Order: sequence, then structure tokens, then C-alpha cells
Amino acid sequence: MQEIIKESLNYLLISTLVSILFAPIMIWLLYRLNQVSGLKKTKLGSGSGTNSIFLRIMKTTQTNGTPNMGGVLIWIVVPIITYIFVPMSPALKVLLIGFVLFGFWGFIDVVIFTNGFKNNAKIKAFQETFEWRLVKLCIAIVLNALVMYLLYTTGTFNTLTLTNTISLSVSPAILVLAGIIGQFAIYSGELTDGLDGLMVGIFIIITCSMSALLLVQGQYNFLPFLAIVLGVLIVDLYFNIPPARFWNGGPGAMPLAFSIFFIGLVTDNLLPYFLMSSITWMIMASSAIQIISMKFFKKRVFKIAPIHHHFQAVGWPQYKITMRFWLFTLFGCILGIYLGLL
Repeated sequence: MQEIIKESLNYLLISTLVSILFAPIMIWLLYRLNQVSGLKKTKLGSGSGTNSIFLRIMKTTQTNGTPNMGGVLIWIVVPIITYIFVPMSPALKVLLIGFVLFGFWGFIDVVIFTNGFKNNAKIKAFQETFEWRLVKLCIAIVLNALVMYLLYTTGTFNTLTLTNTISLSVSPAILVLAGIIGQFAIYSGELTDGLDGLMVGIFIIITCSMSALLLVQGQYNFLPFLAIVLGVLIVDLYFNIPPARFWNGGPGAMPLAFSIFFIGLVTDNLLPYFLMSSITWMIMASSAIQIISMKFFKKRVFKIAPIHHHFQAVGWPQYKITMRFWLFTLFGCILGIYLGLL
């Protein structure tokens, strides 16, 4: 145990140092390439009303122009450091493939659909519609199912274990189900990236907690990877302290959320994972409730969704929302570790 802790700390220090060197270069490039936020007033996807509340709570007069692809730091540094320094197991190879794939999916989403059409009000409104989101969701589910199939071919995912007494043999239906759940896990992580420091702080807590659980369980295979992730997130959070020097967006949030779900699945810690990441699922649920209610009942459940923006709209300052969500995450992680040790 002592050896793996020392080895993981070495990886953490390496990824931290590389991130410190890479982050300023990345920020300069994002400004240079005009990959910055440019939120403007548009009609909502439901066809009624505008996004004026969102513009107000996001203080766009002050924050427009902030780089919104800072997650490239996570997307690039984590797999490169892992590939160079960490011995590759079959499951870790699939994890890196998924990490790069969903980071690329987030990259395309921001570069083309967010920044590429930020001056086109009609396209922006269309991207908020139920139908557009459903198409994106279906494509991403297919990608997730393919990653699950790759995992299955390694021979390390033959059973889906939920508890000591509940274990299912992996079948095509299970692979599809894992793909669906995996995509919702990714989507929940992406939606969490809405306030300065919120997503990064949440995933720092989850990463540390998952590492602690695996260490106690004697499952060491993914500890070096998690240490590398933690090193990058420490630097990322430094630049996310309000006012954020950059926002992460899909290139960072998507692969992060995927990797934690993947590790929980492969290490038979799926239920602890759900407890640890429960705040992200709550955020996603609030968004789903709002979308469905607006689509079919033409009514708002929240002033604005996801729920952290609702709290902003009713007057909570960003730091209060962020810190309370961090605390909620910490409590969920404690419960997750406890469940994982039963």
C-alpha cells in the first residue's frame, strides 16, 4: 500500500507541474483563437420568452469574453501523462479511449455549436430545443455503448455487480444500459459546470473519495490515473477561483464525469459512485424536469434550470451555492465510502 501511495503522489506532482506550465499557454491560445464566451439575448427553445434571466445572473456584461474551453487542460494533460508514465492494463486503455473520445465530443460541441454560432440567434435558440438535445443524447449514448463494448472485449467486464448478493452477467442489453447510464453520468457532469469553481471542486472531492475507497479495498489499478486527474484539477481550480480565468466546458467536464463512472463500474463500486456523484445527478434531474415541463406543460418548475442557476435567480451569491454544493458532495462521498466498505 505504501508503495502505491508513493507512486501515485509522484504522478500527482508530475501532472500538477505539467498543468502549471500548460495552463497559461492554453489561456493565451484560447484568447488568440477567440474561443471565448459571447452570451447574447435569444429566444428560448420552447418558443416563449428569452434567456434574459440567465444573462442577468451570469453577469454577461462582466463575464463575456472569458475563455470557455479551459477543459482542454484536463482533456490533453490527463491522457498524455497517463499514457507516458502509467503501465497500461486493458481496462485502463479503454478508459483512456473513452476519456479522449468524450473530451473530443465536448471540444466539438463548444467549438462548433457554442462558439461557432454564438452570433446566430436562430441557431442558438434551436440548440435549446427538446429535439436538438434528444438527437445529441442519442448520438452520445451510441458512443457510450461502443466504449462499453470495448470494455467487454477486454474480459474485465463480464458481470455487473451492484451488491454482494446482486450480480448480473453482462449481455448486449446490459451493455446498452451501461451506455445509457454512462451518458447520463457525462451529461450530469457537464451541467455541473455552471458556476466558477463548482464543477472542479465537486470532482476534486469525488476523485479523492474514490481514491480513498479503492485504496482501502486494495484495488490499485486506477489510483495512478486518479492521482493524475487530481493534480490537473488542483491547477484548474486555481484558475477557476472567482472571477474565473476560464470556464471548462465539455472538453473537461465530459471526460471527467465519464472516467469516474467508468471506474465505479469496473471496480464494482457503482452504488458508491452514485452516492458520491449524487449532486451532479440532482443537477441533471432539475434540468430534465424543467425541459419536460416546458415541452409538454408550458410551465416552469424552476425560475431557471439547472438548479444552481435557480438559486442564483432567487438571490443566492455564487460562492454560497458553490460551497454548499461542495459540502453536499462531501457528505455523499462519506456515505459512498461507507457503503463501499460494507
